[in-house]
Amino acid sequence: MNNRPFLILVFFFLLGLIFGVFSALFHDYSAYFGFDPFDNFNPGVLFFFKHNLKVAFLLWFGAVTLGITTLVNLFSNSFILGSAIKTVTSQVGLTKTLLLILPHGIFEIPGLIIAGIAGFKIPYEILRFVLGKKEEIITEEDAKEFFKLVGLSILLIFIAAVIESKITLKLAEQL
Repeated sequence: MNNRPFLILVFFFLLGLIFGVFSALFHDYSAYFGFDPFDNFNPGVLFFFKHNLKVAFLLWFGAVTLGITTLVNLFSNSFILGSAIKTVTSQVGLTKTLLLILPHGIFEIPGLIIAGIAGFKIPYEILRFVLGKKEEIITEEDAKEFFKLVGLSILLIFIAAVIESKITLKLAEQL
């Protein structure tokens, strides 16, 4: 698969992120993104893993919706991230905000983008078939690549959940 789907997804992710930051300039989201977002609730690995797996499922579902749920979901999640970054930065500063996002975000964000690539895989191959650029709609190799992408995204999301529950929450308590 070429890198066009990847570039499209990164574009929508960055667009949502930028819109989220600008939206937070004009709207007060502090009730949603307070410094103590869990109100003494101590979520574990499974809490974060299940939440992000639901997001990934909607991204993978783009395989059935011709990529529509993938784009909408990636944009909306990055919009939320952008507004959270801006809101929390105004509360605790950029350094602390990055400390709360980066440890798990370096796995979670690529995991979700890879889930989006998986969601684009099938529609991309169907389009190539319709345009006469390939002989079969979906080959065995296409299916294998789809499931490899799904597996990789699950792995990254799981690693992010472990880090978020074990490291990020500890950092939040220290800040």
